[in-house]
Amino acid sequence: MERRIIAPPVADTFWDRRICSIGGLDFAWIDVVLAAMARCEWSAFERRLAEGLACAARADTDGMSASDEALDEAATAYRYDRDLISAADVTTWLDRVGLSADEWTEYVRRDVLRQQWRDELDDLLDRFTPCARDLVETAVVDGICSGTFDAFERTFAGRAALVFETDAAAFRQICENGGAPSNDPRAAQLAQTHAHWLSVPTASNPIARLAIACGLERRFVAIAEGVASNGRLSAIVDDHRLAWMRLEVATLSFATEAAAREAMLCVKADGLSIYDIAALSRCAVQQAVVTLDDLEPERQQQLLAAEPGAAVGPICADGRFDVALLVSRSAPALSDPAIAARATAVALDRAQQRAERDHVRR
Repeated sequence: MERRIIAPPVADTFWDRRICSIGGLDFAWIDVVLAAMARCEWSAFERRLAEGLACAARADTDGMSASDEALDEAATAYRYDRDLISAADVTTWLDRVGLSADEWTEYVRRDVLRQQWRDELDDLLDRFTPCARDLVETAVVDGICSGTFDAFERTFAGRAALVFETDAAAFRQICENGGAPSNDPRAAQLAQTHAHWLSVPTASNPIARLAIACGLERRFVAIAEGVASNGRLSAIVDDHRLAWMRLEVATLSFATEAAAREAMLCVKADGLSIYDIAALSRCAVQQAVVTLDDLEPERQQQLLAAEPGAAVGPICADGRFDVALLVSRSAPALSDPAIAARATAVALDRAQQRAERDHVRR
């Protein structure tokens, strides 16, 4: 198959760097970013980016930076999480992704400050709102170091490959004749919302490529709707019958294990319900409907062994101690919207993985 290049002819900038080929067409980082906008995932990245810049500005202005110990600890955790054990490993990784040691260190600093001041982020954004230029200049570093850009790339590649596998003609028509936002209301809306990002240094036409991203996303959504109605979901639900078992649970949470044990004693010896105990201890009962795989392993085992109407505990959770009442337990069914959504997600994930394996060349 002859390969057509729709990405920029030269990779003068990060945004023009080609990252994959699908169906003989090359795509660059600018396509990955625009596709994230089309999926409504870019704003969350921009918010996190702005928070980090606002925290750095506050630290520089007020002289309140993170301690050297906190920075060293964060840098070490970052390296070990990514198997960058030696200094040579770090240098090799930085060379591969095209970042300097200073850029990585600044990213770590911003991330530490975000965690340190996480309860003040809204106020910090009001005080130290970063300008569009700072956002654009810092995006590549944060996108690479946080792993967000890699996640965006995998999502884009999987979705685009599934479009190609399902309808190669439509894929080529979208990519080669994407049109302009004036002919695409969704692209025009996104172009206004993210106008400052369309000024990133690139040899391509980001306006036209935004229309391509929107076209591919629309076709993917149509394919996803087909997956949800093609009769394959029942088998997926059967495969996850245990993990997706529906549990209705009422929970009382106590600060100490002794209090939780006393509550359990009141249930077993005195015949009180957890609602009686809640009234006596002036605690609130938390009601929830969950699936088995939503729960921690210990809670899974205890609730799986319990009969409906039975209380279990104490169960340690986030430094507190819970007593849980199993109200009801039922098998998963496609008639439950939450289960149907999970089954659809599994079906789509399998289809994307297959399409990515067969049609994406990196």
